[in-house]
Amino acid sequence: MSTTPRVLGLLAALLLAPSAVAQTGFSSSLPILVIETEGGAIPDEPKVMAQMRVVDNGPGARNAPGDSARYEGWIGIERRGSSSARFPKKQYGVETREADGSNRNVSLLGLPEENDWVLYAPYSDKSLMRNALAYHLGHLTGRYASRWRFCEVVVDGDYRGVYLLLETIKDDGDRVDVADTDSLGGGTIFKLDKRTGGDETWPSTDPVTGQFVRYQFHDPEGPELTEAQRDEIEATFDAMEAATAAGDFGHLDLGSFVDYVLVSEVTKNVDAYRISTYFHRPAAGAPIHAGPLWDYNLAFGNADYGAAARTDGFQYATPYTSDTYPIPSWLSRVVESDTFQARARERWAELRRGPFATDSLLAWIDATAAQLDEAQARNFERWPVLDRDVWPNAFVGGSYPAEVGHLKEWLVDRLGWLDGQWLPEARAVAE
Repeated sequence: MSTTPRVLGLLAALLLAPSAVAQTGFSSSLPILVIETEGGAIPDEPKVMAQMRVVDNGPGARNAPGDSARYEGWIGIERRGSSSARFPKKQYGVETREADGSNRNVSLLGLPEENDWVLYAPYSDKSLMRNALAYHLGHLTGRYASRWRFCEVVVDGDYRGVYLLLETIKDDGDRVDVADTDSLGGGTIFKLDKRTGGDETWPSTDPVTGQFVRYQFHDPEGPELTEAQRDEIEATFDAMEAATAAGDFGHLDLGSFVDYVLVSEVTKNVDAYRISTYFHRPAAGAPIHAGPLWDYNLAFGNADYGAAARTDGFQYATPYTSDTYPIPSWLSRVVESDTFQARARERWAELRRGPFATDSLLAWIDATAAQLDEAQARNFERWPVLDRDVWPNAFVGGSYPAEVGHLKEWLVDRLGWLDGQWLPEARAVAE
């Protein structure tokens, strides 16, 4: 069997040997997280105890791994990720802990106090900012999306590159505010996702397509729920599916679904509506809300399948390359309805007049690239992939400025295409 150049490039990227020089004698304009495991391996699970120092000398100050720490303490740490787990640059789930292993709520890099965090490791996303840009769009809609801080990470004396410290999605007043999660009929967070996260999947067959849909209890997790609670959540969802089939969207917070779809379409996220797709019910009797946003590293043209690299076409109407992760028929029915589309056109016009203005979004990208300029050079010395085809890249720029430039060009074209679909009709509705 012959081996194509693309396969060779993919294998080279996945097996790429990291830089032999462990860079610890450096200073940075970004905060630095220094993790010490005393030489132990970090497993996929469970989390193991380690020490973490957070060096953050404040705005405009330089940071070095040996500087005094803003935070120093115990953590539990494990590797995380699904498709990204194959990459040599690993991402981690982190819990801040007391010495006895119990949770310790702390503020890291100015984020609200909590104990659950993600150290996300951009690798195939060579702009280093696609997730941050998607969450920025989410914030511009006025809805919660994970807050983040860029940082550099050193593990056991080994420089690991540029990371994003992210808030995890969980029930918390400063994150996803759901009430009475311990009560029957209370608030809950659930999702459509792969099973790699370990969350319990409830059995659900799409009533229209007959396909199995992977709904998962997220917070509270399945083992934390009583059988009565699980039955109530499933029954509520069944009632919503039946109502939407009849054109009744009263079980849904339609505004949150509009904002979720607009961000997912601006980004043209190849996983949107199928994987890493979260929903939540804030309280007993409340409608189901879409969101928060999660996992947009394959967005903004960074995937070579599912027509994701194209700047035209609606992602919600794009056939997927596999039937393993279908879009639920109820969600398609809602998004394609006249009611939803009218709301989407009006909201798009509102956002484009202000928060989603092209110049503002390009200025954000430029400012973020400037913030990362020094650190990205170290990152790509450690992980020299700028001229390599790393799955599932649809574009290989060969330099950091080229990657950022491509992101900007793709976004401008995408916004223009969406304007052509939504703005003319939105003006007609307004008139």
